[in-house]
This record gives sequence, C-alpha cells and structure tokens, in this order.
Amino acid sequence: MKQVLQDFEQYTEKGMNDWQVPGIAVAVVQGNETIYLKGFGVRKINTTDPVTPDTIFQIGSTTKGFTAALVGMLVDEGLVKWDDRVVDHLQGFQMYDPWVTHEFTITDLMAMRSGLATGSGEGLCSMGYNRSFLMHSLRYMQPETSFRSAYAYQNLPFLWAAALVENKTGKSWEENIQERIFEPLNMSNSSTDQKSFQQAPDVAYLHIRENGNITALPMDQNSTDWVYTVGPAGGINSNIADMAKWLCLQMNNGSYGSRQLLSESSMRYIHSPKTIMNAISTKNNAYYCQGWMYMEASPYPILFHKGGTRGHSAILAFVPQAKIGS
Repeated sequence: MKQVLQDFEQYTEKGMNDWQVPGIAVAVVQGNETIYLKGFGVRKINTTDPVTPDTIFQIGSTTKGFTAALVGMLVDEGLVKWDDRVVDHLQGFQMYDPWVTHEFTITDLMAMRSGLATGSGEGLCSMGYNRSFLMHSLRYMQPETSFRSAYAYQNLPFLWAAALVENKTGKSWEENIQERIFEPLNMSNSSTDQKSFQQAPDVAYLHIRENGNITALPMDQNSTDWVYTVGPAGGINSNIADMAKWLCLQMNNGSYGSRQLLSESSMRYIHSPKTIMNAISTKNNAYYCQGWMYMEASPYPILFHKGGTRGHSAILAFVPQAKIGS
C-alpha cells in the first residue's frame, strides 16, 4: 500500500502540472477508517498557502447524494415511500404534461429521467431568480423525450426533493443537512451557504482559465451565488477530512460509528440503478441511481458522482464489495 500511495502522489503531482491545477485534496477510506489524507499544491495560485486536509472546497453535484440521504431518512421514518407520487405530498408540483405531473414519483425527482432536455432551466440559475421561481419554472419546460425513456442530467428536480424534506420536517433543507448529517458525522467544517465559504480561514479560491492562463477569482465575487440557490443539487462546502466521513457512511450501509443514520434498505435503494445512462466507454455501462452513479466494472461495480462549480471540481467513488473508496 505504501508503494501504491507513493506512485499515486507522483501521478497526482504530474497531473496537476499537466492540467495547471493549483491545488487538490485527496482521501482514501477503507472499511470504516480513513487511511490517507493529503493536500497538494496551493489554495490560491501565485501564493504559498498550502492545501491541507482541512481546506474548504465547493463540492458541487456530489451534494445530490446528501439530498437523497435526507429523503431516505423520511422513508425510514415512514413519512413517505420511494414510489409515492410527488403531488400527493407537494400540491404545487407541476410538469409541462399533466399526465407526467400526476405520475411523477419521489424516485423520479432524483433519477434523471424526467423527459426534459439536459440541464433544463439552468440558465435561469445565474440570472438572480430564487429557488421558488426555479421550482415553479419546471411547468413551462417542454420535454425533449417521453417520461422515463431516457437519461438527461438535471438539477432543478432536486429542489423539489428538498422541498419534500422541508414539508415533512418543518425545517429548511440547510437545517436538515446540518442536524441530520453534518452533526452526527462530526462534519464540523462543512456548510451550505456562500458566506461560510467566503469567510472560511482555510479555503481554496475558485480558479478559471482566461486566455490560456489560470486565474483566481476574487473571494467576494458573486458570480457563483447561484450554486447556493440550487443548494440541494450542488451547494455544499466541505473539506476532504469531512468528506471522508461521508464516504465512510456510504460504504458501511448507512452506519457511522455506533449510529445507524439510514437503514440498510434505504442505502441499497439509493445506490441501486434506476436509469440507463449512455455507455461511458466501450467496456463499461453506467446507470443513474439516487444522487449516485453506478458503473459496471471488473471485478466489482463502482459507485461514484462528480461535482463541478465555476472554479472547483470534485469526485467521490467507492467499491462497495471491496469497501474502499476515495
């Protein structure tokens, strides 16, 4: 293992140099233990402040798994069922087609099979509209395919999944993430708002490529506030030390330490394929689950999800049978 990690570090440093990446952080989890934590590079280009395991990043769409977990907790509590129709719990929910509105289930909210075109409504996110407006806008978006017939990546339906959590708990999505996930996992450096990201003492700046050069965005700029407007789909801030704890929960069937935060049945449902995605290589097929992706591989399948904001990228991946992930 020591030699593998040494080779990995050399590979990482070469990749950072090739792709002009200022800094990254990596964790490896095996079983219920974090066996590797390390930061590489700097938090801001042309400075010497190092990335550490405590450095905060925006985790982008890997947030979707957190929202799915909250819904799983509602299922465990008997408040909803995965195949319940959304309109039976949220009367304001509406899609363009009345039949689709009537048949749309809680599972459909997080399975990427709505019939809408990829990324529908995402342009509205950067125009200053609030979360309620984005949710309402779904009823005006004409589908590209028939309902449940094709995979197309979406963010806005996850806002309705969060609304379901809020409706059943009487607390905001942000409060539920804090109380039901961050606190039990001791993810003490994670947050769900822009101010916490901007004011974190150990934070990685957002970097973009301009005219072939890597540039750090000002920390007080607001061009990414939309990330927090669509928070349930991509608005968590965290560091690799905290995310290793989240990965440990996923790899251990919903348990962390002596606590069972989600039932094993809910974890199996969240991690099981729901929608066929396009083949991502000549050998491996992939499927969307509930805030996670499932990829066929040998000897075991891999569960993963990527995340991206304007300046940060993230990926979580693990092999359930081998109980190892990163």
